[in-house]
Amino acid sequence: MRRSHTDPEVESYLRKAERDLATALRMSESGADFADVVCFHAEQCAEKALKSLILALGEVPPRTHDLVVLQQALCRLEQRGPALQGYCLALTDFAVAPRYPGWEDLVGKVDIDGVLRNASAVLAHVSAWLNLTDESKS
Repeated sequence: MRRSHTDPEVESYLRKAERDLATALRMSESGADFADVVCFHAEQCAEKALKSLILALGEVPPRTHDLVVLQQALCRLEQRGPALQGYCLALTDFAVAPRYPGWEDLVGKVDIDGVLRNASAVLAHVSAWLNLTDESKS
């Protein structure tokens, strides 16, 4: 059964996603080298946003940090899910690696602006889909 974006669980995941993005943005603007924090919170933003949409579509999201797995689960529920594939591929490596020393060796050179754009795009798409889902029920 589909849920409204105002459903408390859906809304809590979306609010957490927004806070993760706000954290990533603040850290990127701080002038210090917080690339690891920025990348981790950008991934977390996308992860929680995807999980909020999966919940809104009436399913329990898979317990995973792998954005590709979440995006594939979304594709089974929503025909527009493939639109998020590129963003998810670009962000999924930041779920775990940035939490440990030497993370840069695992993920390679990082384009912080690109990371932030990808996370922002996932959140914007999900927010729009949640609002459209609600409007279509009226």
